[in-house]
Amino acid sequence: MKGTMRYKTPLGRLGLACAAASMVALAAAAPARAEEPVEYGWAQPSMEYVVNVAMDATTPKPIKITVENSVPTAAVDVTVKIDTSTVSAAFKLDLPGADQGCTVAGKVATCTLAELPGESKKVYTIDALPGDLEVLEYQGLIQVTTSAANMPEDQQAEGYVQLMSPGIDLVMDQIDDMTLEPGRAAKLPIQAANVGTVAAAGVEVILSVGLEIEFPDQYENCTYNPDFLELNCWVLGDVAPGDVFAIADETPLRIAVKDKAAGPDKQWVSARVAPLGEEQIEELAAKAASKRSAGQQLRLAEVGPIPDLNDYDNFTQFNVNIPKNSADSVAIGGTVPGAVGDEVDLKVGLRNDGPNNMLKPGEEWAASALVTLPAGVKALTVSDRCTPIVDGEAQWEDEGKPIGLVYVCWPSDSLNAGEEFLFPFKVEIVDTASAAGSIVVDGGVQDPDTSNNTAEITMGAGSGGGGGGLPVTGARAGLVAGVGALLVAAGVVAVVLLRRRRIVTVVE
Repeated sequence: MKGTMRYKTPLGRLGLACAAASMVALAAAAPARAEEPVEYGWAQPSMEYVVNVAMDATTPKPIKITVENSVPTAAVDVTVKIDTSTVSAAFKLDLPGADQGCTVAGKVATCTLAELPGESKKVYTIDALPGDLEVLEYQGLIQVTTSAANMPEDQQAEGYVQLMSPGIDLVMDQIDDMTLEPGRAAKLPIQAANVGTVAAAGVEVILSVGLEIEFPDQYENCTYNPDFLELNCWVLGDVAPGDVFAIADETPLRIAVKDKAAGPDKQWVSARVAPLGEEQIEELAAKAASKRSAGQQLRLAEVGPIPDLNDYDNFTQFNVNIPKNSADSVAIGGTVPGAVGDEVDLKVGLRNDGPNNMLKPGEEWAASALVTLPAGVKALTVSDRCTPIVDGEAQWEDEGKPIGLVYVCWPSDSLNAGEEFLFPFKVEIVDTASAAGSIVVDGGVQDPDTSNNTAEITMGAGSGGGGGGLPVTGARAGLVAGVGALLVAAGVVAVVLLRRRRIVTVVE
């Protein structure tokens, strides 16, 4: 999956919590029903929208039909109907049979499952070959319909099979998920086959990775794009029809987890292979002829003839699991020196004492701090990363406004080991004899020591607490007018929700 990732802030998390709380309230207010609500399962079909088959193919091209249950509840009494009635005799289709739990009648296969477990999938395969090429209908529609006893309505998917001129058809093996500690590397078992009818003179290998993954090896025929986190390698080598190829053992493609990567976490990796174009082949050949390189080049190694077709395409995606590790979150307090009427700049915050980086903000958790200013001050300005808390409720519409003494704050991003993030406040002293305030940080599952999660915000020149006091500056000022603001009256959630972990499952 590509694109720009938008981190969930506490606002986003509380917004979802508000919606959930509203649903619970509505459900409680609704009349009681005589029967228990049905727990729905799901059986969603999908397939490639277009599958190409070479006109001179002698090895079947697999057409995969996936039925997925993306919810926790099992789908029961599932029926999958695969209808190829509109596909002409220009194709020879081998529909799923008894070995796949199906029965075939004419051009329709009906498959049944007693149960499709929650969060699982079932794959059916149609093998396609060219048929009577004198029948000039070189494209056909395949329709799939699924039903289940506990699914509210039937689901459908469709795709086309079409005949094409002879060509290369690379199919890539799947790569399983792996687990790597920070600083460790692993060889990628990249392997693919040419199931087409034309030889490839070389292949392009493209690897895209998550933010915490890097490539420890360098090859002259590979380029890395740091903006897209993508490695692109051009590799010369003949790949004939039926050949299987892999990356040579002496030039492995490896990935590594960065030394300070946070955990527990999942980092995605995608791998793709494609045949080199004529211009790419000419460019590589010219480079090879113009110089004798001292650098190493990534090379292919032939594995052997392909025994039969598999379920894979030329793309695979897998996860690199990073085990749980430590990132010690420390509260940084401060002091408010001066006399009544003084305006003082105050900075409090949090620091990551490592040894690892902090997890990125997400749906489940984000680093946060609860700041309670001393009773002897009045807030004049507050950090734009802070939201006032009034009567235990977060006033999200007043983010960055000085209202009261209690604020929930969060850094703009996760902190790497050794980094800190400070929240600036400007306060007016109204009473020098008041009790101290505090800052309490939430370090999440990585935090090995919660004893340093609280630090004091003191009046006078005392220490700032567990995180250490910060120097502050103040200046005498005259009467400062208070900032008036309307409080949000509804649609807010108690700040305690900020400190509770939750998981939201979204089914599309």
